[in-house]
Amino acid sequence: MRNPLRAWSHLVIAASISVTTVAFAQSTTIRVGYTITTDITSAALFSAQKKGLFKQAGLDVQTQPFVQSSQKYDAFKGKAIDVDINAGGIEAAQLFSAGVPIVVLKAVQPADFWAVVVKTGSTAKGPVDFKGKPYGVVSLAGTNFGATYLAFKIENVDLMRDVKVSVLPPAGLIAALQNGTIDGATLYEPYLSQAVHSGTVKEIFRPITLYRRHYGATLFALNVTARKDFYLANRTAVNKFLSILDSEARSLPANLPAASQALSEAVPALKESPDQVQALLKPYAGDYIPDQNEPVFLKQVQAYYDRLYDIKQIPRQVNVADFWVMP
Repeated sequence: MRNPLRAWSHLVIAASISVTTVAFAQSTTIRVGYTITTDITSAALFSAQKKGLFKQAGLDVQTQPFVQSSQKYDAFKGKAIDVDINAGGIEAAQLFSAGVPIVVLKAVQPADFWAVVVKTGSTAKGPVDFKGKPYGVVSLAGTNFGATYLAFKIENVDLMRDVKVSVLPPAGLIAALQNGTIDGATLYEPYLSQAVHSGTVKEIFRPITLYRRHYGATLFALNVTARKDFYLANRTAVNKFLSILDSEARSLPANLPAASQALSEAVPALKESPDQVQALLKPYAGDYIPDQNEPVFLKQVQAYYDRLYDIKQIPRQVNVADFWVMP
């Protein structure tokens, strides 16, 4: 005669295995790429990761850091990552124009942590003061260059025609400013604060200030993007991920110490302590873009892209409705 207790034990074990199997089957892996910097969504990402929010939602979020954005975009094109949490708005349009299957899920941060800097003691105050002078940028594409170009154009200065532009990495720009090789440069965080705190460099204006004053609109910088094929195949998982990220980003001002610690711990390449990360994030923590990809908001984005096309930062005109989606 069969042992009832043993039969019951087998049933419990089988049920346990079944539940575990279902739990694993429901977990969706999302490979998330990010450029190493102190931006809002990086803080939100690792805050959520540390709290276990993604795991609770059935998401296996695997993060992959990139020192240079260009490496991240190559990984995106090569299907090595599924989602990018701090993709440049300009780069997103460039990828779409090149036929890369990309969708922009949400704008997250304006170009608030880019600034034009000069050597301490310089009398330069605006774009006109750099006419005929050597000026440095980190590349001739992307937000660093595009934001600078648009700001200079507002002041009737053509960055490529009227200014002697050279390309250097952030550390090279700082060194060139200090030794007088260049008269000005566009820097972004964390290099911006590091340079200013050194006492040898000072900030004179931010491109976003000129843009907002002239156009009455936001100068978009960072966005959450996804590969279109991954998004279409995993909409529920992507929406869960975006919802968690959005919630953490909105609450960043109130959660700044904990989020800063999470970012510092998760990204040792920043080489910043939790207190240092918090100091870098604090000026921008409340700048998160709350707008969804609704028609009224997309009109601003379309106008921005039209201006970028005019200065040849995008190879062809794009229709934002074709790749900015409402998840």
